[in-house]
Amino acid sequence: MRTQHKDVEYFENYILLNQEDIQYFNNGLASGATREDRIPAVRRQLFTTMLHTLIAKYSFGLPISELQEDFPAVIAACKAGWQNQNQSIHFDNYVLILWMLSLGILLHSKTDEFEKIVSTLDSSSQSDMLLDLLISEKLPQRNIAEHVLFPVQFSFLSEFILTRDVQLLKLRLEEKWYSAMKLTYWYENHKNKLDVFFGYWSFESAAFIKILNVDDSLLMNQQHYPYDLAH
Repeated sequence: MRTQHKDVEYFENYILLNQEDIQYFNNGLASGATREDRIPAVRRQLFTTMLHTLIAKYSFGLPISELQEDFPAVIAACKAGWQNQNQSIHFDNYVLILWMLSLGILLHSKTDEFEKIVSTLDSSSQSDMLLDLLISEKLPQRNIAEHVLFPVQFSFLSEFILTRDVQLLKLRLEEKWYSAMKLTYWYENHKNKLDVFFGYWSFESAAFIKILNVDDSLLMNQQHYPYDLAH
């Protein structure tokens, strides 16, 4: 287990139910049973369910190798289920694409797979410094924007990039990261009576630690920091 919020039985049940939902959604799309007007919503649900399942597997303590095997399918679902083409990116979608890019780095995605995430983001015709910095790790030719779409919630990352102060990052993760996620759909999911919790992880922090090659030993037991993914 990598999280303290739920037990083994919870995650076994959560992952099983999600896998059944994923199969149901895929069968409906493949067979034509899904109504045409419902296809975009089902593809979006398929993407988020697959991503949540992958994160739940991490929270549960399953091997990183299993996440690496699953991630290409999550990327394909992201590309098919993205719903921000040529629009301003709302906060939930920003966090989702931030996670996807960060996981692409942490799970050592192949360049052609990573490019699928980037093309999904670029379909929104939005630019963002933090996202571009992540992209440039694998695609060095990427132009870096000068602004951040959500500066308040992710100011701790901009601060860390400038200072590389792990002690300060640890403090920010402990005191501000989770509260800054209040606008997301998954905030306080661990308190929900339904099985909707999959984990609270700052994958972006680990991705920048990895990119900047900073010693993160201080963060080994920080509850929101996916330490082993950074290694």
